[in-house]
Amino acid sequence: MRHVKSARVAACFMTLCAVLLGSVASASASDSSIRNLIKAYNPKILVAEGHVVSAIGEYKKTRNPAPVVKALDNSISVFRSLKSKISQQSAKSSRVQEGKRKLMKGLQSVIGAYEKLKVAFGERAGSPQAAKETAMKAEAAVKRGRKQLSEGIQLLK
Repeated sequence: MRHVKSARVAACFMTLCAVLLGSVASASASDSSIRNLIKAYNPKILVAEGHVVSAIGEYKKTRNPAPVVKALDNSISVFRSLKSKISQQSAKSSRVQEGKRKLMKGLQSVIGAYEKLKVAFGERAGSPQAAKETAMKAEAAVKRGRKQLSEGIQLLK
């Protein structure tokens, strides 16, 4: 996996955090429980994403994938926890229900992308071409997830 690909994936993840932070701050949905939950998770997401970016930077120097895998596992845990808590929230209006559905789908896409990225770092030594392909799939999944998250947050406004 080239440095450029891992940097682009990391940049996508940081953009995801910015989408979550920026859009929810001004939201005014009738069902504020989902908004409040996302606001509460923003610091956790930022810390987890910061660790991923740092670990990728460390990987570029040492070529040791273990810290990256650990950081990705932590981020996956945070996103799964958020997804679980959002799924438990009620959504009364159809607009909020659709927003919740899109948030859930977006979070699942991001979780899947992190899983693919973990595989890419694991495949790096054995098959650089397979790692590159897996990283490209992860990047595409992040883009899909960002789009879904953005649409979901817009519906919560």
